Amino acid sequence: MKWLNSICQDQKWVNIHSFERIDVENERTVLEIEMTIVSLSERIYELTLCVGIKENQFGRIFESSLRGKVDLGVGLEHELPWHEQERMWCSLCLGVSHEHEQNLPLCDLLVSMALGLRDDEGTAMRLPMLDLFLAHDEKDHIWIESYDLNGPDTGIYGSDYGELVPIEIRMLCHKFVCINDELEGSAFENFARFDIIADEMKRESLKIRRNKLGHLEP
Repeated sequence: MKWLNSICQDQKWVNIHSFERIDVENERTVLEIEMTIVSLSERIYELTLCVGIKENQFGRIFESSLRGKVDLGVGLEHELPWHEQERMWCSLCLGVSHEHEQNLPLCDLLVSMALGLRDDEGTAMRLPMLDLFLAHDEKDHIWIESYDLNGPDTGIYGSDYGELVPIEIRMLCHKFVCINDELEGSAFENFARFDIIADEMKRESLKIRRNKLGHLEP
């Protein structure tokens, strides 16, 4: 971790903080890592994860999370109340495969993830979920709680849903709910289902960008 900290100190676009705590129940030390990455597309990402340490060896990664938002600048954000600032963050599905954990040392894995988020537009070409997040802007993000492999989710339920959430966001989320419901009863395997949803995410991302460009035209 000292090696990784020394690298990050020379890079203004990434910041890393880590600390250790004792997990009495599982008789181990836990290393908690927090990284903040500013991307080339002017988004900010916060990555947090925990790694168990036992007998001076790193164990499995757990309690990992990733969230992102549009970088509006410190001055503008400070003008907003805290709860409005929090609404701008969207949770992003983060999965670290066991294969990657086995093949890459922890610091190499963190560097790989940081570089992938730094070039988020390049990474989004291989990850439609991230591409959908990038297609939306801060005005959309305040209504979307999370993006995962099944699609976006507002996290808003009940009678106020229709009154609060813009129709475009409601229709988008409803579309992916319907796709997932239909696939749930199909003969497709899990990987095939995710491929179908990913293809739909690509189409929706393209549609969103075209609509936003259309609104910018005189």
